[in-house]
Amino acid sequence: MAEPRASTDEESAPLLDTQTNAATPSVFSRPNTSREKALAAISVLFLLLASLFIGLFAGAESSYKKEKGKHGSGGGGDWATVTETKTDTQTETVTATTTHVSQPTGTPVPSICLTPECVQLSASILSALNTSVDPCDDFYQFATGGWQASNSIPEDRGLYGAFNEVSDNNKKLILKVLGSISDEKPGKDATVNERNLAKLKAVYTSCMDIDTLNDIGEKPLIDLVEHVLDIFGEFDVPSYVDNALPNGEPYEGAYDETYRLPDELIAAAAKVEEIKELKKAALTPDAKREKAELELTLSEVDEARRHKLTKTLAWLHSRGVQGLVNFAIEGDAGGEDSQIQSLWLYQAQGGLPSKEYYDEAPILDLYHSVIHDILTELAQHTSALKEKRGWVEDLVAVAMEEELIGDESWPWPWPGKGGDGGDDDRRHPPHEPIDKRMDKLASQVLKFEKDLVKAGADPEYLYNPHYAYNPYSTSAVSHALPFLDIPTYLSTFSPRTFPENITVTYPPYLKAVTKLVEQTPDEVLSGYFVTRLALAYADALGPKTEVKKSFRRLQEVLKGIKPGTEENRQDVCLAWVDDIVGFIAGREFVREAFSPEAKSEGERIIRSIVSAFHAKLPHISWMDEESAAAAQKKAEAIIPKVGYPLLPDTTKPESLESWYARVDIDKEDFFGNVLRSSVAEESRVWLSLGRRRSRDSWEMYPQTVNAYYSPPDGEIVFPAGILQPPFYSLSWPAHLRYGAFGAVAAHELTHAFDNSGSQYDEKGRLRDWWTKKTVEDFEKRAQCVAKQYSKYWVYDAEGKKVFVNGNLTNGEDIADSGLAQAYTAWKSSIPDGSSSERLPGLDYSDEQLFFLAFARVWAQLIRPATAVSRIRTDPHSPPYWRTVGTLRNLDAFHKAWGCKAGTGMNPPKEEQCELW
Repeated sequence: MAEPRASTDEESAPLLDTQTNAATPSVFSRPNTSREKALAAISVLFLLLASLFIGLFAGAESSYKKEKGKHGSGGGGDWATVTETKTDTQTETVTATTTHVSQPTGTPVPSICLTPECVQLSASILSALNTSVDPCDDFYQFATGGWQASNSIPEDRGLYGAFNEVSDNNKKLILKVLGSISDEKPGKDATVNERNLAKLKAVYTSCMDIDTLNDIGEKPLIDLVEHVLDIFGEFDVPSYVDNALPNGEPYEGAYDETYRLPDELIAAAAKVEEIKELKKAALTPDAKREKAELELTLSEVDEARRHKLTKTLAWLHSRGVQGLVNFAIEGDAGGEDSQIQSLWLYQAQGGLPSKEYYDEAPILDLYHSVIHDILTELAQHTSALKEKRGWVEDLVAVAMEEELIGDESWPWPWPGKGGDGGDDDRRHPPHEPIDKRMDKLASQVLKFEKDLVKAGADPEYLYNPHYAYNPYSTSAVSHALPFLDIPTYLSTFSPRTFPENITVTYPPYLKAVTKLVEQTPDEVLSGYFVTRLALAYADALGPKTEVKKSFRRLQEVLKGIKPGTEENRQDVCLAWVDDIVGFIAGREFVREAFSPEAKSEGERIIRSIVSAFHAKLPHISWMDEESAAAAQKKAEAIIPKVGYPLLPDTTKPESLESWYARVDIDKEDFFGNVLRSSVAEESRVWLSLGRRRSRDSWEMYPQTVNAYYSPPDGEIVFPAGILQPPFYSLSWPAHLRYGAFGAVAAHELTHAFDNSGSQYDEKGRLRDWWTKKTVEDFEKRAQCVAKQYSKYWVYDAEGKKVFVNGNLTNGEDIADSGLAQAYTAWKSSIPDGSSSERLPGLDYSDEQLFFLAFARVWAQLIRPATAVSRIRTDPHSPPYWRTVGTLRNLDAFHKAWGCKAGTGMNPPKEEQCELW
């Protein structure tokens, strides 16, 4: 597939860390006086002593507070979890760390760095350690145990880690910018940047106004729901009339008391009389002719259903709501030019994170109750409208019911207005309370969604680009999806560009979804559409609305959050700022926290890692000469991007204003802001169909704490948000920059040669560009990694092991092994025999600190429910195993820390895997 592969596994909208190196205080820009120097020396001494005590205390406290368990063969410890996780007790004796310190010999003793930056850095490293743990038994606990002991998961989150620390600090910076913006609407003479900032502030202000949101209630969502019902039909009673104009807009005054019966309804009533006449004439010589006419009528009904399904899907998709099938615009990886944006078709996603949840009774019961509550709430709000027009539909429904009852078939999955489905109920359906009707409907909607999800491919299948690349002619796809008028659908989004082909990621899904749609009554489909719409926009509602509370109840269980926990509204709204006007926020972040020098040094580190990898390729034992040369060619073609995009140009306010010109922002209409943003984004994406992708565009905002590799584009991208402590700082020694940020850069580079990226050539095209022998040898080693990680696990809330799916995480696990390239690049960047200044209080070599820098960025605490959810859905292994699994396979680590063969971090060679 053509979607970018991200390198991290954190919660959505990650944005900085407590050690952010912002602007240097002005006091350091002039020579210090003698008194200032003396005071500085005293301050440094106190800071150093404090950092040492913090480190020692954290390590000691961790040994008492932290539960330990054995993970996998060859030793190991707990992946960081909260206290409700049950673990086994370790019985191994902990040895002193000094027995494994391998100091370099024959080199001059380096000086100690006592600058404030060095002291702060030393303190942060020391405080993260748990020195009661032997680093050769469990390096993750050694490197991050102190951090775990001194941190906790916020009540409203499923996890908290070093990535979240960076993200939170980035948010604080954005919050500071928001506080400096005037609440007044910009006047005529306002600058472009002032108008952009006003739009930024208006999004945040509208989101923070929860009193207004709660007062408005579900009304904006109900408006959307009623539009769906106008297009497709009611979701709690049988519907025979598509009460909408051809363009999908409702009739003006359609629900007025004096509203005249529409022609369509009169025609439907006439069909009742036609049916009566046909039954009377069943034995006449003209019966065959009458039967043919009835079949033609039924065909017309099918076409009408196809028409309204097409309109409904187009309307939902244009607002970012998934349903039945999903379309995306991505590079044509299998074509001659992978930069040409083509149409892709994906399977639908459900309201639960993965297939496994649909087999768990407690989760299904919960999800059923959530669907029931949402549908009941929405149905109650639309009941007045149904009462005004319901009598008309009942006339037709009862008449048709009486004439069709003889064939022993009931056209609805349950008695729409009550009863148990018996003959008496069919002829005289009692009016069942709406709560009970919605309970039955929720069961049918859930069953339909479950069948839909089960018909889709497993995620590891879709991560294989050759499996997921299946181009078909548009006419062939239209034939495979008879319920969807694809030409009409496409003309809604792209009237000027009609694609000849559509790439289907999982062809068997087309047949399955077609069968399900054909077998499912409209009432259930309508309920499904309304549910998808409500879940998509629930987060844009006030926290006290019934729909939002129902949605939140589901999220609490899936993440393991205490029921009723109130969300941090500030965090919620900063995330929405990212989603709606993220590039405007990104401009302010770059101006405050990312200097040109930081950008230049980041680019240098990346180039040095690419160079180290390029030089190593001819010496890879399992690659033949032809494949190694081709791999070098691809490495040379990789395009690194650091900091911020140029489309929109984050440095130019005019470019940002143009980018968001179609997004109208109202500080008193948060729901509308979210909706208009979704519509504008869908429109922008569809406009790229058939065009070459701009090399200046990015898939992430500048403030995002993440990075990615895009196979069709041949790009590795690093937003400014991740070039912050504890990943990166210009004031740090090189071994720490390479150990943390260098590991991220090497990870993304290695993605270009993992089990997925290795299938794309230097131009981003899906090609067989390695020799058969090299491919076979690569796959053997890739499977070694998959088997290794499949032995790793997390604990669920009941203390049971849930194992990693090594096939799902294979690409990310291979990419993590790129740490070896970062290490090689760092060693190549320093003169022989030289050593950097020592950090105060850290009696570790540069080599050891390199690996400490790598491990500490993966510090994390996680709730068991969230851990299980990530095991099932995330292509990244848990942070504990990303650290331990990577280092177990790396001889440079074993040497640096003196880990003997057979220890937890240096298992037998037959249990280790080596690729790059």
